[in-house]
Amino acid sequence: MNKDISDILLEASSLLNNNKFNAAIEIYQYGILQFPKSPQLYHAYGVALIAKNEPILAIEKFHQALKLDPQNPNYNSDLGEMYRRINKLDLSIEFNLKGVKLSPDSDNTQYNLGLAYLDNKNIEKAILHFEKTIKINPKHGFALNNLGSAFLKLGNKKQSLDFYQKALDVNPENIEALKNLGGMYLDINKIDQAINIFNKIIKLSPFDFDAHHALTQFKTYTKDDPGLQLLKDLPKHNQLSKKEATYYHFDYGKALDDLGEYDEAFYYYEKANTMINQLMPKNINVKEYANKLKNLYNSDYINKLKPKILSNNLKLIPIFIVGMPRSGTTLIEQILDMNSNIYGAGEIATLNECIKKNITHEETKNELNSFATNLLKPQESLCYENISNDYLNKIYELSPEHNFIINKSPGNYNHLGLIYLSMPNAKIIHAVRDPMESCFSNFTKFFADYKYYNYSLEDLGIYYKYYHLLMQHWKAVLPKNFICDVPYEDLVNKIEKESKRMTDFIGVEWEPSSLKFYENKRTVTTPSKMQVNKPIYNTSIARWKKFAKHLKPLYEIVKPYRTYDPEIDEFYKNLK
Repeated sequence: MNKDISDILLEASSLLNNNKFNAAIEIYQYGILQFPKSPQLYHAYGVALIAKNEPILAIEKFHQALKLDPQNPNYNSDLGEMYRRINKLDLSIEFNLKGVKLSPDSDNTQYNLGLAYLDNKNIEKAILHFEKTIKINPKHGFALNNLGSAFLKLGNKKQSLDFYQKALDVNPENIEALKNLGGMYLDINKIDQAINIFNKIIKLSPFDFDAHHALTQFKTYTKDDPGLQLLKDLPKHNQLSKKEATYYHFDYGKALDDLGEYDEAFYYYEKANTMINQLMPKNINVKEYANKLKNLYNSDYINKLKPKILSNNLKLIPIFIVGMPRSGTTLIEQILDMNSNIYGAGEIATLNECIKKNITHEETKNELNSFATNLLKPQESLCYENISNDYLNKIYELSPEHNFIINKSPGNYNHLGLIYLSMPNAKIIHAVRDPMESCFSNFTKFFADYKYYNYSLEDLGIYYKYYHLLMQHWKAVLPKNFICDVPYEDLVNKIEKESKRMTDFIGVEWEPSSLKFYENKRTVTTPSKMQVNKPIYNTSIARWKKFAKHLKPLYEIVKPYRTYDPEIDEFYKNLK
């Protein structure tokens, strides 16, 4: 008996609902042979291909459906949505606009157009069409969720939170809205609420990668933690991208680290670092870079330019916290930010932006590495003045009521010569930590920004070596009172003494609130977020020794730059 179109659609739909994609596609192929001019069958075939994760073939079928029925709003809108998924946003907007024009009162067409504008970074238009979607269908949870994301892109966290919550009021099990709300709680330092949200996601979807990844950063695993086996089994239940797989190895390594299974933890950390090579090829030769900076900013060059404090109406004193990543820079900023006179702006790229803008050599605007090669000549002192004015004006806008504003980008240690020549009244706080500790801590984290050392213990050691030598150079050629070293170990064990020493150096009165840095409500976006939201503790001191037998390649490189430790030295001499 021959089947009619409705029979074919019903049979294939039933197969799709049972995840029998290939069987459903065979039914659609049969149907199209019988009814080659049915736009419904071509469209439904495309939907099945979406379920099978074949977007290009789905687009082909949607085009065939549209050729037969060009005025169908859903066909236009669905095609637009598929173009969005493969990041062809101009085509996505084109077809979605056709869908909206044909059916302006359809929540589906309005929503898809909103998504296209959101991905195209046209936030205002995205908001407009999401709002139209909700006007048509007040319980459109996905539109409410994406409205939250759109307002977040505009920096409006309050409205963002409101819409995420409204999406969850419609559907408390909206996974995407839960993830977004959890992420917002992290951003505003509501750690406990964030943890509750991500735990809820795992109850709903036990192998959700994003939820496990988020939780791993903020929990300590125990052997009886039910989430431990779920975390271990994630790759069995997810087709992880290369980036996700890298994160997974760091995450599971951290879980094993929590359990005290250090050998196995190291295996995962090492494998994760190896995988980074596939994601982020190195782009900087740290030895060459450091040597070029040292050669440029020699004593003669600095003395010849005779830096002076530029008169400005802003009365700003810029503070730079620099050092090796994972050396305590975030903790220092949290402590100083508790002072009523000081504003912590976090890791801002403002200085690099000002450098690129004011350097006359075109090549340096595109490749910061060439900065050290062709930066400035002595006669170009005006560039330093321009950098100073631009920088001070930009950071002033961050907090006009403060005279002391922190830039906590650790890598600014490269620019201390430039900072001195452009802003000699700046205050440099240098976070210092045992190289074994800071290097190993970096080894256990995925830093997407640092493309030149998270690969191996040897790479980390080499990076530290040239960071250390460059800092020694700055101390030799710049005034003695320009840089204040703050050892991490001293800060942790003598927080009141060290916080007073820092405020004396900066030139502000010390305030007891500095000791309660963990009560600071400012947003922290670095991997140190969890640590700085707790009272001071010293459990991270000498943590690397638990992994000592694996770290000899690192030790051999950084040994000359750390305090002599006869016990460890003997350990490595005897290590086979």
